[in-house]
Amino acid sequence: MTFLSGLGETAPRAAIAPPSRFAGVAAALVATLIVTAIGLSGSTAAGIPNSDDLLRMVEVRDLLGGQSWFDLAQYRLGLDGGTPMHWSRLVDAPIAAIVMAATALTGEAASGEAAARLLWPALTLFVAMLALMRGCLRTGHAACRMPVAIIGAIALWTTGAFAPGALDHHNIQIALALWLMVLLLPGDRPVAAHGWAGFVAVAMLAIGMEVLPYVALAGLVVALRFATDAAAPAAARAFGLAVAGTAGAIFAATVAPGNWSDSACDAYSAFHLVVASAGGLGLAGATLARSPAARWIAIGALGAGVVALVALAFPHCLANPLAGLDPRLKTFWLEGVVETRSFADLWASDRFALIGLFAMPACAFAVAVATALRAPERRGEAVVFAAFLAMGLAVTAWQQRGFTFATAFAVLPLGFLVGRLRAAMPERPGAARILGLAAAWAISINLLWWMAGATAAGLFTAAPTVQQQIAAASPRDYCYTADLYAPLAAEPAGVVLGATDIGASVLLHTQHRAVAGPYHRNTAGNLLLIDAMLAPPAEARAMLAANGVTLIADCLKGADGFDFIAAAPNGLQAALRGPSLPTWLEPVVATVGEPLVLYRVLP
Repeated sequence: MTFLSGLGETAPRAAIAPPSRFAGVAAALVATLIVTAIGLSGSTAAGIPNSDDLLRMVEVRDLLGGQSWFDLAQYRLGLDGGTPMHWSRLVDAPIAAIVMAATALTGEAASGEAAARLLWPALTLFVAMLALMRGCLRTGHAACRMPVAIIGAIALWTTGAFAPGALDHHNIQIALALWLMVLLLPGDRPVAAHGWAGFVAVAMLAIGMEVLPYVALAGLVVALRFATDAAAPAAARAFGLAVAGTAGAIFAATVAPGNWSDSACDAYSAFHLVVASAGGLGLAGATLARSPAARWIAIGALGAGVVALVALAFPHCLANPLAGLDPRLKTFWLEGVVETRSFADLWASDRFALIGLFAMPACAFAVAVATALRAPERRGEAVVFAAFLAMGLAVTAWQQRGFTFATAFAVLPLGFLVGRLRAAMPERPGAARILGLAAAWAISINLLWWMAGATAAGLFTAAPTVQQQIAAASPRDYCYTADLYAPLAAEPAGVVLGATDIGASVLLHTQHRAVAGPYHRNTAGNLLLIDAMLAPPAEARAMLAANGVTLIADCLKGADGFDFIAAAPNGLQAALRGPSLPTWLEPVVATVGEPLVLYRVLP
């Protein structure tokens, strides 16, 4: 009980003059400009792009081209009829606004899209840096803004989520997750802060379901704070009402009335509306309890009620979303997705990457726990830091892509450590203090941890790490440059069968429909790719004819192709690269000798 009581403590409010508040904004802006400039300078040497960034621009084009706000289907992905996407217009809208404004200024749509590729990641980075600066003020650590800004800029840069061209929703998710954590820290105006936290929690959930662990954690932190602190009911009530109100508002704004009864688990739907409304209103009602025992009973009843609601009304959302995935998709797609590797996978195949993924947040977690145990006056903030870091580390152990959130959560506790050590140093510090400060800086710079992992891999293994292979990959060799798609774009509009990795590029650079793409809702299209490439050419021809395929795009270095050939040496994929091409195909001459070779399917 003593440890949990720290959740409700109010941190000392720093006496900050108004100009000092602007100093935090200035620091966030400078950090954003530096990271963006570094990203631009290294853009020509960047590895292969993220398919999600490419498809996001396709969605924005469709929205600007007149596709309904409520219609999230990607009609040029998959089999006839398209694929219903699980993404959110809450990200499409601001990017589309940038494209529209820049196009109006320049008169060229290409310039508008280029501006969005630059400005969207920079804006989300600025939002993330503002959250870090606000965290310094809320906890009375205004003097730590400089180390927090430096550590934060480097850490967020190493995630890759804020690089120019990053249009996927991960950057805004990281920024909102930081705001969620900061708004739950002990500090001034707790009721308003908790209200905003409720809004942020639902908004980030509506953007993407991968943040569900952090949203659930936020609710748990608020509930425990209310249960252990008699002075906290107003803040908990504000959080609950904000969650319920925001859930309804976003549902009405983003879900078509015809889909209100749908209960999808991977996209914002009635499932999330009902559970968020019940949880938020239930928490607000629980705050009417006054005695310590009554508060604990109310919170326990609320938790049991929410679990029962999900189990009875939405049991399908409790199942493993990948449990029902076709085994063929697991073998030829999911197992090759780098970002979904678990701790066990990494330990078996790329163990030195664990240093870059886990070291910085693990150090921050240790610092937070030590602070909670040794500094009662800072226990409130330390418990919040430790909770978010523990969740971030757990998610990273499940799937390595969680490291982006864990790294972001590590910035404030490590920045505060550096700031406190610097402030405590005498005018003439001894060697021990200097070394201690240097060590604090070293464990706080995520780039150093990644460098350490790469160095260790070079010393103890002959092969480069997966991260090094990706960074060194040529975008053109792996079919990610626009020029390779010019011959394809010149062909009459049709249906293209190609590897999942190039599906988004086909959609972005041509007018064709792409059968395959790296998205779990495109099950039928991806299975057609697998079955056709593994089948003997004669059988594959019948499959393609039945689905209206008019072109085949073969990326010669794509991993899919090698996997198909190994699994079926007599299949269509092997025939495409063999000495004798099937007679019902003809190569597009302009692509012979290029990394992306095209074939027309003859009538």
